Amino acid sequence: MRMFQQIAMAAVGALTLSIIAPAGNAGAAPLRERDDTVTVAGVEIACRLTFPAGAPQGAVLLLPGSLFSDVDGNYPTMNLKPHLYADLAAQLGERGFAVLRMAKIGPGTGSRTVDPQAAARHAQFATRAEVAAAGLALLRKSAPARPLIVAGHSEGALVASMLASAADAQAIAGVVLLSGPAAPLLSLMREQLAAMSPPGADLAMYDQTVAALRAGQPLPAGAGTNPQTAMLAAMPAFSLDYLRSTDRVDPVAELARVRQPVLIVQGGQDASVPPAHADRLHQGRGKLPTELARFPGLTHFYKVAPPGISPMQSMALDSVSEPAVAQRIASWARRLPM
Repeated sequence: MRMFQQIAMAAVGALTLSIIAPAGNAGAAPLRERDDTVTVAGVEIACRLTFPAGAPQGAVLLLPGSLFSDVDGNYPTMNLKPHLYADLAAQLGERGFAVLRMAKIGPGTGSRTVDPQAAARHAQFATRAEVAAAGLALLRKSAPARPLIVAGHSEGALVASMLASAADAQAIAGVVLLSGPAAPLLSLMREQLAAMSPPGADLAMYDQTVAALRAGQPLPAGAGTNPQTAMLAAMPAFSLDYLRSTDRVDPVAELARVRQPVLIVQGGQDASVPPAHADRLHQGRGKLPTELARFPGLTHFYKVAPPGISPMQSMALDSVSEPAVAQRIASWARRLPM
């Protein structure tokens, strides 16, 4: 997503139970929600479970994207409140699915470091798959329903692919990629930078900085004063390690290893991960069971954007996320083998 580089700045018992009104149907039976946590590599991570009114017809693990997001999909350090994950959980709950959504570790998200030495492992992208596996275990314990779906948003789509080919792969019936990138992280960031720059802008400093970062070498002397690379140059070693380890993972190759059915969801007005990425992911699947659901009028957070809105204004929209996305996920999930 736009300002993607900020992802790197961060490094089971029930807690509460609440009743919430369904998101889009005032006459429907209320949903139940319960807060919980998982602890992975020295960090306690906030989770929230949503249960339908009746027996669950399936279960969905919802993995967050980049940046510091709370369980609802809001970004406290940026004062952005798209609440996509809360919307999806409620909308899927209305359709009979139990949903576990997770915070992305970082300030303001409800995560808490309990062992600083162990928490250093979160500088490696592979630890995100461990966090997802802990969430999957919590969901299976709390809502043992079939089919069991893993859905990842943005960077979380790559985590979903990794989880679906890991040790618990047999438990996962299908995978949903929500606005997932097809390019490695630093290449996606270059694409975003080019889209924000005037036509023909010189990206040489960015390319030199990325080459040094990928090689584990000191960044160029001019990186700190160039607007293209100043944020990268200001990051601590922990954050640069995270960027480097994330960039080593090829989303297309990772998705090609997934043997379960896959649903790729893409908004046509996504300025953070443009629609061409969904096409590349789809093509990379070859003959493996895959569906591509396009929503031409929707943004990265599945909002309907007014005409002429800027990418940053798009990120700031706080309207209800379009329920057609949840409906498409639910109808696809019901066709999966149990």
